[in-house]
Amino acid sequence: MTAHFPPDRFDCARPPDSAAPERFRAANAGAAVFIRQKSGGHAMLAVAPRRIVLTVAGSIGSEHIVGVLRDAEVAARLGSDAFHALINLADYSASVDWQDIQAIREVMPKGASRSNKNAYVVRNSFYAMVAKITGVMFPQTECAAFTRESEARAWLGWN
Repeated sequence: MTAHFPPDRFDCARPPDSAAPERFRAANAGAAVFIRQKSGGHAMLAVAPRRIVLTVAGSIGSEHIVGVLRDAEVAARLGSDAFHALINLADYSASVDWQDIQAIREVMPKGASRSNKNAYVVRNSFYAMVAKITGVMFPQTECAAFTRESEARAWLGWN
């Protein structure tokens, strides 16, 4: 089932930036980086010890989001169950498929350490609701939504 909700009024995602993957790699130096791109969007994942950064932008299909996580799983980078995650959806503009959220849950570590945090950067109330729902799917993990990446990073203790 796919939920189709319009973004908040006058609140649309920016078009994806073609230079974003290189900036993402530079910002996550030392991490294993996985990127899936297509015309109109990208899914980028950086995995480092105790830290996961997932940035999704544009109208990329959810199969690319699941795919980038599976790429990291195959590379044995998602083995740790103790981590904080920053999930940036601020520039994501595609619909959300609930089956894909379940697929993401299957791939991601579950946060059994009970000390994990997921910080979601969102642009509107719909994506904040998606963040809240995913928080229910990861009951061992503390989740919060923010409109600014700097606030999310501070909450994670990354500043």
